[in-house]
Amino acid sequence: MIPPDELRRRLSSFPPGYWEDFNKFWRWKIKVETDASTHILDDYRRKEAYSRLCPILSAWKTYRNGNNLSWRETLKDSLNNISETYNRLRNYSLLDFESIPIETLEKCWHELGRVKEKDGAPNKYGYYSIISVSKPLLLIWGQTLAFDSLVRKHIPASYNISRYSCNWNMNEWIRIMGQFSKNLNADENLLKFMRGETKRIYGKNTIVPFGRFLDIFYWVGS
Repeated sequence: MIPPDELRRRLSSFPPGYWEDFNKFWRWKIKVETDASTHILDDYRRKEAYSRLCPILSAWKTYRNGNNLSWRETLKDSLNNISETYNRLRNYSLLDFESIPIETLEKCWHELGRVKEKDGAPNKYGYYSIISVSKPLLLIWGQTLAFDSLVRKHIPASYNISRYSCNWNMNEWIRIMGQFSKNLNADENLLKFMRGETKRIYGKNTIVPFGRFLDIFYWVGS
């Protein structure tokens, strides 16, 4: 269980620049997706989504030490390839994670994972830098943690994560996300707090970025 007061404290101590990066993107996403027929990766808005994502992902060091010098072009291609997949994924939150079709997660895993690979080629073994998958998804979907080194360091041992390696396969990510989903569903006080904070920050009738709140909680640490 995560005490809401402790999450509130950690939110207040999180670097404001990183908060604002996410908030600007999330407010734009909310505005676009108010109408259920439109989304940020559709044919009319994908170019703007890409232009908004690139500077944030660069500032967040998403592709640092990667083997793809042309990651921006690969990212553009991958966003195009997951457009319809994202349109299905956005209907699920972290609370529904175990209901997401495996092929939906698999498409996102390989398309976003390959952005950091040499020449943007898929890894035939399915192992990618978790950060190359999770940081873009954190921005466009809001339901996954970023799983950078600080977050991995502070996540409880019961989650049995790879603390010192960011190269994961999809099954490891799915297993850990399933644990977060189960634990969050069982924590009514935390859910109430997250929903209240979402309404306060972004307005009512907005999907709650559960992954973002959890990511900040573990990034800040105790």
